[in-house]
Amino acid sequence: MNNKIITLFSLLLYTSVNTEVHSANNCNDDSMDNICVQIIVNTNNGKALEGMVVYLEPLDGQVLEPSSKEVVVGQFGKSFTPYISVSQVNSKVNFVNQDDITHHIYSAGSDNKFSFKIRAGKTNSSAQFSHASEVAMGCNIHDWMSGYLLVVNTPYFGKTDKYGQVNFDIEKQGKYSVVVWHPQMQSENNRMSKEEVISTSSTVTFALKNEMSEIPLQENDDDFDFLSDYE
Repeated sequence: MNNKIITLFSLLLYTSVNTEVHSANNCNDDSMDNICVQIIVNTNNGKALEGMVVYLEPLDGQVLEPSSKEVVVGQFGKSFTPYISVSQVNSKVNFVNQDDITHHIYSAGSDNKFSFKIRAGKTNSSAQFSHASEVAMGCNIHDWMSGYLLVVNTPYFGKTDKYGQVNFDIEKQGKYSVVVWHPQMQSENNRMSKEEVISTSSTVTFALKNEMSEIPLQENDDDFDFLSDYE
């Protein structure tokens, strides 16, 4: 009798845990008529990779509704938060200074160039991103600050969770290029891609060929911040 109770309890616990993991990565319940595509990104040893950018580019001329997401690129603790942001071409991007000092934010080596000062507690959304590109960002005042804004020409973009997963509700069937990107990925152009014909709900898995390089620390080596009062 005791063995049966233990077995039943173990089965219920297993079901509960797996349901929680699955539900944490479900597609939206409001989009049941769409196709749910799950992307999984792992290391070459099968370990889940969190924070990897994934996006799907249409290859059959599908006309997609633009994303309504407003992206926030924060500056907090004299660092870019998050380290990587993603936006669709021509979408609104808000640069929000959450520090109590001025920053001078700029882009480097990109078609989407910008440079502006942003005072403490202020927001700047004047930068225009009309080209798909990787935008490397820095600060003229705090030179250890580094971050990236990836501008893509598709509304299907996101970053993997702690399980290495990200899901998309696909409205238009057809062929897509499924792309995984990260500035520290040791692959050509810091990305991997697969062409997939998406007609039913499916899962696409990536395994990196090489180890990721280290993300640079966004912190000052010196205690003396001689440009904190820069205006």
